[in-house]
Amino acid sequence: MSDCFRFAVIGAGKIAHKFCDAARRAGAQVAAVASKSEERAADFAKQENIPAFFGSYETMLDTVRPDAVYIATTHNFHYENILLCLSKKIPVLCEKPMVCTRKEAEIIFAEAQKQNTFVMEGMWARFLPQVVQAKKWLEEGRIGRVELATSTVAFRAEYDPESRLFNPALAGGAVWDVGVYALELITFLMGEQPLEVQPMITRTPSGVDRAASINLRFSDSLACAQTTCMASTRNGIALNGTEGSIWIPDALHDKEALFYNRKGELAEHFIADFENGFVWEVEEAIRCVREGKLESPVIPWSDTIACAGIFDTVLGV
Repeated sequence: MSDCFRFAVIGAGKIAHKFCDAARRAGAQVAAVASKSEERAADFAKQENIPAFFGSYETMLDTVRPDAVYIATTHNFHYENILLCLSKKIPVLCEKPMVCTRKEAEIIFAEAQKQNTFVMEGMWARFLPQVVQAKKWLEEGRIGRVELATSTVAFRAEYDPESRLFNPALAGGAVWDVGVYALELITFLMGEQPLEVQPMITRTPSGVDRAASINLRFSDSLACAQTTCMASTRNGIALNGTEGSIWIPDALHDKEALFYNRKGELAEHFIADFENGFVWEVEEAIRCVREGKLESPVIPWSDTIACAGIFDTVLGV
């Protein structure tokens, strides 16, 4: 019997293609894919050379019994998709944001505990080498105490009220789509959750948020997470401390981290080399499942719950 780790994929969209590539790079197999459209699943399976495809999520899970499932549907469906997998005690790696509200997160993790089954939010950006390096500099005290931090993740999209990004029925909006990165990267680097959250948002005619600026008060520092889906910005994370600063330019796309001393001089420039940033989250999910863990220490359940709670505060859910 092969010891190759077998994933099944729920959802056959663009992000699922990136996952399939990462899974192969991690030495895993994608054994099956399911979509509500069997035709779409068949086309996806052909493109990715996947041996089985289904027009029903439940039929796929019962037939294939994978080692874990990667959920790549739009995030308005994540909650029900995860609970379906948990009902069959199948481990889950779910694309970000895992869920849209704190209540949904709490229910999911309570069920995961009850079923003794692994669940992890796919916050792949926390594993990126440049982010890990920046956290290492912070933990070494290279910039002293962080006084002020900013985290900006945004992009410009054409407004279409029927599209996934702007349709409220599909959980559209900037905060859920990319603001989650700004929030979960800054809390990862700071090593704590904020004690206070003060948001400001603007909305599209369809009612979803188009931009958000979220002030965060941590135990001994201040930060601001910003996002929009209607303007190009200078994306990046700045961590400014008493002894220096760290800049991570466009953490999701660039591969650098820069450390500046207290004089503002560039003291160290880290450049990573990789092709698919999803590989590390895939490896983490495989490791955790094989070791019988229920959650990842890099993306613990408490962090996903806390971030979902910020969603509630920012969006008034």
